[in-house]
Amino acid sequence: MSTPNPRRLGRLLAAAAAAVLLSGCALYGARPPVPDDWRPRGSVSALVAFAPGGGSDRSARVIAQALNELDAGFDVNVENKEGGSGAVGWATFLSEEGNGNALLVAETALNTLPLVYDVPFTYRDFTPLVMFAKDSRIVVAPRDSPYRTCTDVVAAAAAGTRVVSGSSGKTGADALVVHELTQAGASIDVVPYGSTGEVLTALLGGQIAIAPASAAAAKPYLESGDFVALCTMSPQRYDDPLLGTVPTAKEQGLDAEVTMWRGVLGAGGIAPVQRDYWIARIHEAMRSETYRSYLAKDLLIPADISGDEFAAFLDGYDREMQEIFPREEDEK
Repeated sequence: MSTPNPRRLGRLLAAAAAAVLLSGCALYGARPPVPDDWRPRGSVSALVAFAPGGGSDRSARVIAQALNELDAGFDVNVENKEGGSGAVGWATFLSEEGNGNALLVAETALNTLPLVYDVPFTYRDFTPLVMFAKDSRIVVAPRDSPYRTCTDVVAAAAAGTRVVSGSSGKTGADALVVHELTQAGASIDVVPYGSTGEVLTALLGGQIAIAPASAAAAKPYLESGDFVALCTMSPQRYDDPLLGTVPTAKEQGLDAEVTMWRGVLGAGGIAPVQRDYWIARIHEAMRSETYRSYLAKDLLIPADISGDEFAAFLDGYDREMQEIFPREEDEK
C-alpha cells in the first residue's frame, strides 16, 4: 500500500469524481422500489481498491470464490481499482449508490485514510455487511540484528540509537505498529515503501533495521533464517508451530496491540432486503473450506460481526483511529 503524494492524490480523485459523475446519473433519478424477494442476478462486482497480489486483493478473491461456490444465480467478479492508497477505488465506489449488485472488500485504511487526506468519502458512505477476519502484524529484523525483542528496540531508541523502520503506507497497519512503539517510548525513523514486499526487500538489503509485516508475509523469511521475530502485535500468540513461539508485545511488557479489520460492505443506500441478503450469503460462504483454508494459510484472526454490529464496530474503531491519525490540514 503506497503513500499518496497529496497533489497526485488530488488529480487521481478528480478523475475518480469525473467517473462518478459520468456513471452516476441514476443517483439523481428515482429508483424503482426493491421487491421483497430481491435476488442478485448475473454479474456482481467486488471492488478492491488496491492492486492485484496484495492482502486486500487476496481476501477479495477468496470471498468472491466462496460466494460463487454457493451457485446462487450470480457470478462475483473482483475488480481492482488502485491508486492513492485506496482513495481512487473507494471514491469510484460512491457511484454504486443503491446498487445491490456491487460489493466492496475493504480494510482498516477505509477508516484511516479520510483522517489524513481530504477525500470525498468515509466508511459511513457505504453499507457494512460482514467483517470476516482480523489481521495483525509481527515485527521482524535481520538475523544479525542486535535486537531480539521489541523491548530491545524501544530501549535502544529511547537511549538515542537511530532505529529505522519500513512502512507500507502512511495510514495502514504498519503505521499503527510504529505508533505503538512510539507510544512505548521509542523514537522511530520511518521510510515509506509501496508494499509489504518492498519493505521486506529493504530489510533484507540492510536499508532499514526493523519492519512490521503480516504474519503470512514474514513467515517464509523466518523459516529460512533470514529474519528474526521480535514480537507480535496480536492479542494472543499465533496458532502456528513457528510463529506460536514468538511472544506478543504485551508479554514483553509493552502495552501495544495492532489489529486491522477485513470486511465486505455494500453500496450506500441499498435496501434492507439487499443488505440482509448479502449478509446471509456471506455467512454461508464463511462456512466453506475455501474460507477456512484462507484463514489458516494467511494466519488471520477469525471474525464474524455483521450489519448494525459491524457498523457500531466501525464507529468505535474510527474514534480510536482519530487519536492516532490527526487530520493534516496543512497538506495540499
